[in-house]
Amino acid sequence: MKVSQYNLIWNLEDGKTMAFNSMSCALAEVDDDFINIIENINHINYDELEDEEKTLIDNMLLGRYILNDDFDELKALKYEHFSGKFNNNSLQLTIAPTLSCNFACPYCYENPKSGIMDKNVTDALIAWITEEAIKRKDINILWYGGEPLIAKNVVFDMSEKIIEICKKHNTNYGAAMVTNGYLLDDVVISKLNDLKINSIQVTLDGPANIHNTRRILKNSNEGTFEVILSNIKKLKKNNINIIIRMNIDKTNMDSIDEFLDMLIENNLRDVSISFGKVTDQTGTCVSMSESCMNSEEYSKENLKYQQKLFQNGFNIDANGNFLGFYPTMKTNYCGADNIGTFVLDPEGYMYKCWCDVGETDRAVGHVLERHNDPNEKMYMQNVDYMFWSPFDHEECLKCNVLPICMGGCPYNGLMNGSKPECENWKYNLKEVLELTYLQDNIEN
Repeated sequence: MKVSQYNLIWNLEDGKTMAFNSMSCALAEVDDDFINIIENINHINYDELEDEEKTLIDNMLLGRYILNDDFDELKALKYEHFSGKFNNNSLQLTIAPTLSCNFACPYCYENPKSGIMDKNVTDALIAWITEEAIKRKDINILWYGGEPLIAKNVVFDMSEKIIEICKKHNTNYGAAMVTNGYLLDDVVISKLNDLKINSIQVTLDGPANIHNTRRILKNSNEGTFEVILSNIKKLKKNNINIIIRMNIDKTNMDSIDEFLDMLIENNLRDVSISFGKVTDQTGTCVSMSESCMNSEEYSKENLKYQQKLFQNGFNIDANGNFLGFYPTMKTNYCGADNIGTFVLDPEGYMYKCWCDVGETDRAVGHVLERHNDPNEKMYMQNVDYMFWSPFDHEECLKCNVLPICMGGCPYNGLMNGSKPECENWKYNLKEVLELTYLQDNIEN
């Protein structure tokens, strides 16, 4: 037997010893017997052990803290990684029926364009989805923008057709939407419900006085907070799953307590709360860059935010468990490095990453030309995303949190000259695990 390279073992302030394995994501409070096995693994003969010792060994093998000599965990991780990349069971499309937006948020990374997806593009998309529904288990659609509800008729018409296609071919269908929430009303919400778009992400960037300086209507000084808050309540009344997103930088990071108090006052403690780090994706906005946190800064702040969520009763599931940010093993990183995932813009250009939308020189294809050989530039762009891999980097190969990081965001990796950008786990993993341990003890 041998010790896993993905173990993290440390002592708490009270003297207790914790062990985490990033391959299995097992977390345990351990004793001297556990440590003795780790330190003397080369001298242990399983057959000569007492039953109690064998039980401990068996449990450590189950948690992957130790391994059989013939098990190559790096090869196993590579297998999982490439299986995730090339899993072809699902077609997952993020569709932006327009890049136009009624907001002018200062941190938006997109290049807004007028215009709505026309019939030639929607017909080609429907034809593609029809072909894919025959051979896929799942079709998942995320409506995105710009602001997708500016093109609500496109969303409604295409959704009806996709539902019928999936029903005809016995293919599972799922749909969600990312919207700024301003154009939601009773009629739209009822229609979204009918079309099984049953998960909606809406952004509130803090309490009203802060949100209204960031989530700004175009050509108007009118605040958007009250309208969006009212619409979130309507979504809840219609039993649509709500994710409230708060985009965080140095200008609003100190408003979390006030923000959560506001949600509690409005009976929204039972909706999902998601915090996101604002980044200057373009690299050209100096004022934006100055207000952004780097990964290390944000990881430390995010730990505080998750503690506040737990303490205030947010993100608790039906069994009373906190749905915080406990690590899970990644296979591929995201849709950008999955063969069955694409982002579509209104003109029909296909991309691998949300950050590329509208930048046609970064497209990987076009929905009207799917059956033609892609031009070399588009083809190579797709290959770059699919074959960006942490296994090409020595620092990743040596890292004991590789299974839960996988080299970080492929987009950032490619933009940084193929240099991996470490996930937050590099900076706050022990603290996250300690928080999870303490929460479990409180609940028990």
